[in-house]
Amino acid sequence: MNNPLLTIAIPTYKRAQELDRQLGWAVNAIAGRWNEIELIVSDNASPDQTPQICQTWQHRSENHLQVFRQPNNIGMIRNCLFCIRQARGAYVWLVSDDDRIAPHTLSSVLERLACTDHAPLTFLHLNGNKSTSDGAIVRAGIYPFQCDLSSAPGINLFQQCVNIYEDWMMLITANIYATAVAKEAIQHWPGVSNNLAFPLYLAGYAAARGTMAVCASLCITDNLAYSRSNWIQIVFHDIPEVYWNLRGTSLPDSLIRRRIMMRISFLAYMARFPKSFLRSLRFYWQAAQLSKD
Repeated sequence: MNNPLLTIAIPTYKRAQELDRQLGWAVNAIAGRWNEIELIVSDNASPDQTPQICQTWQHRSENHLQVFRQPNNIGMIRNCLFCIRQARGAYVWLVSDDDRIAPHTLSSVLERLACTDHAPLTFLHLNGNKSTSDGAIVRAGIYPFQCDLSSAPGINLFQQCVNIYEDWMMLITANIYATAVAKEAIQHWPGVSNNLAFPLYLAGYAAARGTMAVCASLCITDNLAYSRSNWIQIVFHDIPEVYWNLRGTSLPDSLIRRRIMMRISFLAYMARFPKSFLRSLRFYWQAAQLSKD
């Protein structure tokens, strides 16, 4: 059997109801195209009804759904990276168990990934809406693009997107990577397994390795909100660490410097996370030495 075009991978933990809805979307959207798509779930040792939900959808999918259950909770980041390592598709799409995905999205994604009119994609980025926890739309359309965009090298379009709304690049469901490139990225920086901004790193790495495209239509609705316990650390440590580890991937030094130094007003971070603050200082010092051109 040939490898599929796309792996849809759903990492999950203790959200059986949300997973049930997301698997319903996935199985119905695939609708017989199992020769093109691999569907997997990685259950992070959930103590709820998640195994039963997976078993139900394995039956409904005629055993096309593959389920991995971790023997213990390995953490959200490692569970996501596990999904990438397991993927057999030419592309891998990590899908959060609680994001809302528009009905047209999968067909649009498959059409774009299969297109041979342009250079092969290494990174496909999906536009969408930002909502509150109760579903109210607070930002209709993250990117204002009126039509799909493509860039080779992809790093040019990556810069454009992070300058518009960097946070959206950290939404796992918004990013589809060439699987081989994503696996290469993980090997390139093993420390990514400890960084909550890992989707930003994978996006930048994949964009730098070839062609990036943005699907302009509204594909996803997500409640993008960091918890109070980790938001400061993500903004002032994890994101700068990501940019620093994207050096050497064709991302311009000037952009790396700007994206790190814009966070230099980190007094609140220093006060709340003094140890992490001290570990972060080297990123700011090193970034300051990069070219300003």
